Amino acid sequence: MNVSNFLFKRICLVLVLVTVCCGLVSCAKKEEAPPAAASAPAPETADSEGDAGESPGKLQVASTDKRKIILNHAITLEVKKVVVSLETLKQLAESSGGYVFNSTRAGGESGSVSGQVGMRVPSGKASGVMKSIREMGRVESESSEAEDITEEYVDLEARLKNAKSSEMRLLGLYNKAGKLSDVLAVEKELTRVRGDIESFEAKKKNWDILTAMVTIDITLHEPSGAFPSGHRFWSTIKGAFGKSVVVVAESLHALIVFVAGVLPWLAVFGPIVYLFVKWRRKKKREKTVKNGNTEVHPVDVDAGSEREK
Repeated sequence: MNVSNFLFKRICLVLVLVTVCCGLVSCAKKEEAPPAAASAPAPETADSEGDAGESPGKLQVASTDKRKIILNHAITLEVKKVVVSLETLKQLAESSGGYVFNSTRAGGESGSVSGQVGMRVPSGKASGVMKSIREMGRVESESSEAEDITEEYVDLEARLKNAKSSEMRLLGLYNKAGKLSDVLAVEKELTRVRGDIESFEAKKKNWDILTAMVTIDITLHEPSGAFPSGHRFWSTIKGAFGKSVVVVAESLHALIVFVAGVLPWLAVFGPIVYLFVKWRRKKKREKTVKNGNTEVHPVDVDAGSEREK
């Protein structure tokens, strides 16, 4: 019995050891399995690298889309009727989602009329609007200008953020201030910071409008060179006569100024010049008389000798 019990215990111990060993082996296999599973997503890593290779382009596009650029166009047109073109431009701006911020007209119905229009339209519709404007008349000149304000815009946003942070800190100090002097000092600084915030926000809003919209300046004029009407004819003659009168008046004014400037010098040097001229004439007469007497004596001598003969 003792022997059989001993063998039974031995067999149970061996079975327990075998079971433990099998469990350890299975655990070891389970622990080794994750690296194999981790190696499986290798293609995804390659794909991610491929995406990473494409990401710089995507980032560049995104950064380009976020750039702040102010676009300005200027165009000069010759149109048949400026009045009609002004109304057409106003309707064109409103239909494209923009607006006219400046409109002027010069001249009269009987003469040549000119005008100028300033409008802002959404950047996405600027090319279509420019095409419509070109079709309104004969294009004499056209120019475009782009101003990149990205750096200034980012700097403005940073300043605005810092100003708002300063405002929050000052509000905290204001609530904690106990002395009147401290309260007044905080209020003064808070007023300055809020002024900066309002200035930054106004400038940012203006830049947002200018970058979201395209500014177009249009100069209009009617054809010239036709024979002027009666009113324009007499107006031209009247203008020419007025200019001639102005030229004569200016010449007379210049002459008076010249005489007024010369008279004081004539008063000083006039007598001196007069005496010098008089003295020169006197000397010249004396020299003439002397030369005349010298020439007469030889003649007299010759005449006397002839009489003696």
